[in-house]
Amino acid sequence: LYAVAAALEGCSFVNGGSQDTVAPGLCELAERRGAYALGTDFKAGQTKFKTAAVEYLEANAFKVKVVASSNHLGNNDMKNLAEGAPTQSRTRAAKLRVKTKVFADPDIDHHVAVQYAPFIGDEKRDFVEYTSEAFLSQLHTMATYTRCSDSVLCAPLYIDACCLLEFFASRRTDAAAVAAATAYLFKVPEGRCAGAAEGFFAQLG
Repeated sequence: LYAVAAALEGCSFVNGGSQDTVAPGLCELAERRGAYALGTDFKAGQTKFKTAAVEYLEANAFKVKVVASSNHLGNNDMKNLAEGAPTQSRTRAAKLRVKTKVFADPDIDHHVAVQYAPFIGDEKRDFVEYTSEAFLSQLHTMATYTRCSDSVLCAPLYIDACCLLEFFASRRTDAAAVAAATAYLFKVPEGRCAGAAEGFFAQLG
């Protein structure tokens, strides 16, 4: 409803959540009004760092064998994931796909666990352990732990998106070019950028 209302007013719409919103019809409606429809699901916290981390490991010739991660918080997004909302399987698959596809090896043992903890509220906590084979087949393990408000992670991405879309709209930039330029913001690039590469190196190269 909000997306269609924005398009009818000639305002661009950015779907930073995990809902299925950016459909072809919405993109076409927005473009007819000189606006854009982009999404889906901001690459803001654990996924954003993982994308950079897996590229770092690969660039150092580590053969990644296991990536195991867990994150928990108490906001509505996590509640939907943990309690089986319709978007759960798609979002979980997206979290796996973003990191796994960055690696050359499709056989990485990759796990993502999510837990809904209402008391924590919006303060997201995540733990990730990467286990790789390094030089002479020696094991290399890297672990990360992050605590931050989920909203604080996402808000700057909305600001970036607004600034970028205002710039592109003022120059009447083609929708496909805009989608490609902003694909790095999302876990699941959809609409005109569906199928875009997940890795930063590939997107910015």
